[in-house]
Amino acid sequence: MKTLIQKIHVEEHCSFACRRYSTPNFETAWHRHPECELIVMTEGNGTALIGDYIGDYQKGDVFFLGSNLPHWFRKSRHDAVGSAIVVHFLKDFWGADLLALPEMHTIATLVKNDNVGIRLHGQLAQEISRLVRRIENAEGVARLMQLLKYSTPQKLDNCVNV
Repeated sequence: MKTLIQKIHVEEHCSFACRRYSTPNFETAWHRHPECELIVMTEGNGTALIGDYIGDYQKGDVFFLGSNLPHWFRKSRHDAVGSAIVVHFLKDFWGADLLALPEMHTIATLVKNDNVGIRLHGQLAQEISRLVRRIENAEGVARLMQLLKYSTPQKLDNCVNV
């Protein structure tokens, strides 16, 4: 299957994108983009196709996808509503100096591997879901600070590679 290359729009006054995609804009064919992606499923269910992984997704699921990892979230029914809040950022978003800090080791490891895809579970997924919802409603430096606040998990417990 041919992979579409999607262009992610980042507003001129922002360093990363955060927006809600709902039906019909939720539906995107098999695609990839240079941005890393943090996804919180807010409505619907269906099949997640991520790289060579195929599995179900449902409301409340949280995924992290590395740069250029092909993916497609296909709704279970054509007439169903799908919705997700998605944060897109380039892997050099934090800058080399910040990523070199010991506290950023986990994030640096995630973003340097283009083929990484993980599904978060448990408390970490709940925390990231709350974070993404706050980012969606924040503006300016407060928005940036929300993303940075949770960018230093010591370990990624309750995650499954996809």
